[in-house]
Amino acid sequence: MSSREWPEHGPRRSQVVLVEPALSQLAKLMAAETHRLDRAMVAISVNPELGIPAPDTFGD
Repeated sequence: MSSREWPEHGPRRSQVVLVEPALSQLAKLMAAETHRLDRAMVAISVNPELGIPAPDTFGD
């Protein structure tokens, strides 16, 4: 197969990073809550413009 026959790749996804407080909260979630969180993180990774950044998240 030549490179012209390969389908185009979609846009790169953003990297979603969980910090220590989020990891401890994650351990307390029920299965349904974990599923909803996973879907939200995928949506954000595809479209980082969603939502509002938390203040002081990245030390800007």
